[in-house]
Amino acid sequence: MGRTASAAKRVIEGFTQRRLPDDPAWLTSTIAHWAYGSVAGAAYGIVAGSLPRPSPAYGVPFGAAVFAGDCATLPIAGLYKPIRQYDNKVVAWDFGAHVAYGTGTAITFWLLTRLRTGAVSHRP
Repeated sequence: MGRTASAAKRVIEGFTQRRLPDDPAWLTSTIAHWAYGSVAGAAYGIVAGSLPRPSPAYGVPFGAAVFAGDCATLPIAGLYKPIRQYDNKVVAWDFGAHVAYGTGTAITFWLLTRLRTGAVSHRP
């Protein structure tokens, strides 16, 4: 079972006080990722929407901040091991995935903002 599936399983077991089988690990992990990503994306929208000009470039620091937040809080919650206990390759892939998520979120927000304000021209 992957790190996220294991963490999500422990959270759900803690809230429900019931043991979950390992079989739905993929589903549990997917639901946890989508829920967390949606909340983080909404927070990004609030912050970026309050800035004078949203930019896709804000995605890199946003993704890095989400990664750093995970590294700081999840070990304290007992859901992950401290980052220094993971292989450098695993950490690099995880960091890259968070930066890709942040960049995708920033580009999507930027495009939606441009569409809403009419800044994108419609060409036939």
